[in-house]
Amino acid sequence: MDLFIKSFNRPYYLDRCIQSIYLNVRDNDFNIIVLDDGTPQKYLDKLTDKYPAIKILKSDLYSEKSKAIANGDSNVNTKIPIDLWINAAENASNYFLLIEDDFWFTKPIHLKKIRLNLESDKIKMLKLCWLGNSKLLPKKSLISNEEYSIFTPDLYTTNPFLFNFIFRFHRFKIRKILTFLNIYSLDRLLEYYTVYATSGAIFKKKYFLKLWKNHHNKVDEGLQLSNAVKFINRKKKSQYFGFTNTELMKTGFLSSASNQSKKYENVNLDLFVLNRIINESWYNCIFDPMENYPKDLNSNKIEELLISSNHPKATSSDWKNWVYEFKNQYLSFGCNID
Repeated sequence: MDLFIKSFNRPYYLDRCIQSIYLNVRDNDFNIIVLDDGTPQKYLDKLTDKYPAIKILKSDLYSEKSKAIANGDSNVNTKIPIDLWINAAENASNYFLLIEDDFWFTKPIHLKKIRLNLESDKIKMLKLCWLGNSKLLPKKSLISNEEYSIFTPDLYTTNPFLFNFIFRFHRFKIRKILTFLNIYSLDRLLEYYTVYATSGAIFKKKYFLKLWKNHHNKVDEGLQLSNAVKFINRKKKSQYFGFTNTELMKTGFLSSASNQSKKYENVNLDLFVLNRIINESWYNCIFDPMENYPKDLNSNKIEELLISSNHPKATSSDWKNWVYEFKNQYLSFGCNID
């Protein structure tokens, strides 16, 4: 099975991610493929020296982005490498795992056994991580085996037109009216995430590619959910999905890959500066990403690094305020972050 890791400028998290794979995957029949969008080459070289079996595929904008990052530029091209992800999927094994660089395994997994069961059960997607949020899981399942539970989607509507009208298009205050009529709600929208994930899941190749149909070179979760609805609507009773009987992965909340959509009022933190400080500390063997594993990175150590660097765009106080706001985004819709 192919294990894809989407990566951008956080080699310390990527190191933890890869180490967790080797610690927890209980068979040898897998390929680790990093889909990188701009991590400076010297960091990638350190990773390939440490893990010679991994393969690194680079985006079309890799050179431009990595050069900007290496030069300390925070105004990096924000184009998302969708073509890299889709091309990798098109050439992937029939089932493949997709995760971000800030995901890591916390429990053992037998990938070969799971793959054989997924093929036998005709599962389209298997979730390994849901942040302790039961709203991202189905209310009931059909059957469970040793590894995972199986379900068919139980959604408010699988009619593509109705889905788009209720959950995607909200002109003329339509959402307010639909909410008043108890048709639209956040919880009802979250039910659609039982059949969709950006990462932390094993996908059947055909289903993953359907999710990204007509993407128009941008990440649009509403469109991907709509594509999932269209896929499910064809044969409702024969569309099977799954989730592992316990969460096998965690994700980090102590940094972000870019400054986009992560700015909060009264928080003046440049995430490129933050990552450069941690990247260099990791590169020089000052920062150990496995310290505090399987929980998130050692926040006390990060605070020490920020105090020591004394950079006005990445102070320890602004970083702690940013982490607080970032975590609250997930806590607000039911996630459990320890």
